[in-house]
Amino acid sequence: MIFKSSRLTSGNHIFRTSLDVEGHQITFRKRRWFGSTEETINVDHISSVRAQHGVMFSSITIESSGGSQPIQITGLRTSDARAIEAAIKAVQAQKEG
Repeated sequence: MIFKSSRLTSGNHIFRTSLDVEGHQITFRKRRWFGSTEETINVDHISSVRAQHGVMFSSITIESSGGSQPIQITGLRTSDARAIEAAIKAVQAQKEG
């Protein structure tokens, strides 16, 4: 499932950030004028998921155990942020159980 940030928030006016939660991996995409940045992390390597929820929009920070920079996505709808958290936790719980 693909979640996209809102164009109404800072840093997302022209190029929206997206997060694709699919199976046992997540893919973060940030487009630019010339190219894009894409990072894929296996759910097994996610060490923490932090969310800050506002009235309309939320932000999520995903840290990996691999030592790379944390993934930060702002301007998500609050319901989408909660769905991302739930999807990652469900896959991690499935692996443990």
